[in-house]
Amino acid sequence: MKKNTLIKVVFVILLLLAMLPLGFTKSPEPYVFGWLPFPLFYWWILMFVNLIFVLIVAKDFVNNGEDEE
Repeated sequence: MKKNTLIKVVFVILLLLAMLPLGFTKSPEPYVFGWLPFPLFYWWILMFVNLIFVLIVAKDFVNNGEDEE
């Protein structure tokens, strides 16, 4: 699988995870660590994974730019 295709697939998966309402995001129950609603915890995890994805894509973009010069 080419790298561009992999980037597109990961982007679509992250987008769908953020957009589609899931069953556990309808109510704040259960609480993680006794105070953190699980949907908020899910959102934080999703944003962290998205940040890592953006950093990897940016690093790849910079590396490809250096190779062409």
